[in-house]
Amino acid sequence: MELRNLKTFQVAARLLNFTKTAEDLNFAQPTVTAQIQSLEQELNQPLFFRVGKNTFLTPVGKTVEKYTYQIFSLIDEMEQEIQKTSGEQKTITIAASEIFCTYYLPPIISEYLKAFPDVQVKILSCHSDAVIKGIESTEYDIGIITGKSNRSGIKDYVFLEEEWVLVVSKNLYSQYTVDHLFETFPLIEYNDNHFGYHYKQMKEFINKCRLPVHRTIEMSSDEAIKKAALNHIGIGLLTKNFVVEEISSGELVPVLSLESDLKLKNSLIVLEEKLNVTAIKSFWDIMQSYRAAKN
Repeated sequence: MELRNLKTFQVAARLLNFTKTAEDLNFAQPTVTAQIQSLEQELNQPLFFRVGKNTFLTPVGKTVEKYTYQIFSLIDEMEQEIQKTSGEQKTITIAASEIFCTYYLPPIISEYLKAFPDVQVKILSCHSDAVIKGIESTEYDIGIITGKSNRSGIKDYVFLEEEWVLVVSKNLYSQYTVDHLFETFPLIEYNDNHFGYHYKQMKEFINKCRLPVHRTIEMSSDEAIKKAALNHIGIGLLTKNFVVEEISSGELVPVLSLESDLKLKNSLIVLEEKLNVTAIKSFWDIMQSYRAAKN
């Protein structure tokens, strides 16, 4: 069944006049008649009948008219979706952990918007599992997670590898030896309730470096751990990028020089099918450039 014949029928059913239908579609009237007849032959049913000078739809014609509106409504919806995924999308939604939303993404978004000022960017804070689910359901366009997704249909790219560092406040460092610090103060680490890969990598780091941990305090955010360390509560275990300013200023001091190949990997993830959307692909490319600059 040809769509052009259905479209001609739809207009003819609305106008109930083949001459006006031809004018509306910019066709010759014989073309309209031929397309209607072709559709009637395919359905093996008459679609119109005449009484004097007036044209009416047959019962079958009324049924076909109802479905033509549904068909062309679906086609319009499909075309709109295709337009979105072919590069016309003007809004992208990025989901990442709180630390990325607060500290890493703002300068990257700033550079992105210089190149794409018409794109609206939405940034949402959530944990890695929620990010992956949102990417799979198409709720989010771009995601940043710790580790890798390893999910079918999702493309991931490790754009940042972070070193672990143990830090204490300048005040504690000036009063205690390293051994005394570990004997006296707790290690402040991530809470297992929210961090899967993150927590696992942290524990591997602690075990591999054979840290003399006697007590721990678990917290659920990098910011909370950093503030606890700054307030002399204990030894904070964080990624180095997150406390580079405090280390440079002397507020926090690394307590051990640790050689370890265990680093926390952070990945950019996106549905493979969305990489043909210009707004999304461009952000992906900028994040790849970000890694190159960091290296």
